[in-house]
Amino acid sequence: MGLALVGYLTGWRLVRLSENFYRNGSFVYGGGQVLIPVLLTEFVKFKKYLSQDEFLSGYGLVQLVPGPVFSFASFIGVLAMREYGLGWQIAGGLLASIAIFVPGAFIMFFAIRIWEHLKRYRVVKASIEGINAASAGLVIAGAWFLVGSLGSSWDKLVFVVLSFLLLQFTNVSRHVLILLALVGGLSWQFYK
Repeated sequence: MGLALVGYLTGWRLVRLSENFYRNGSFVYGGGQVLIPVLLTEFVKFKKYLSQDEFLSGYGLVQLVPGPVFSFASFIGVLAMREYGLGWQIAGGLLASIAIFVPGAFIMFFAIRIWEHLKRYRVVKASIEGINAASAGLVIAGAWFLVGSLGSSWDKLVFVVLSFLLLQFTNVSRHVLILLALVGGLSWQFYK
């Protein structure tokens, strides 16, 4: 609440980014994929810190590294601060990564003991089932947003379908697939 208030009163983008990623980091349940529709809506459609193509490219590229959510937060933080210069971009990337990590770290180090006691109650166990369903729904919404963001462009849809088929029916690793998609997309843009 403090970060949100300071960000609102000062208008400092770095403070607002910290608050945004701290708040979004508290939504992570069952994997960072649940954040994709939230991040797309907040940073592309609402705040316009980066374009949809930049968002999709960054999300694809961070799948190559461990901890893609933290890397993606850093990517968004850097692009959100690009108009302020290199030093502020580095600060934006670092703060975004730290801010998205803090809620999970807080739960892991401090609240887990309380959570273990709470899980004994029937109403809490039942709520976990609802949270799991909502989390699965957010992952589906994320996929829907990403496919919907392709628009009516048939060439992008062909790349998505080919990538899915390769991933589903072959032993191609996701790293190789991402690199193939990157080379294929760049080649297509060059020859288009």
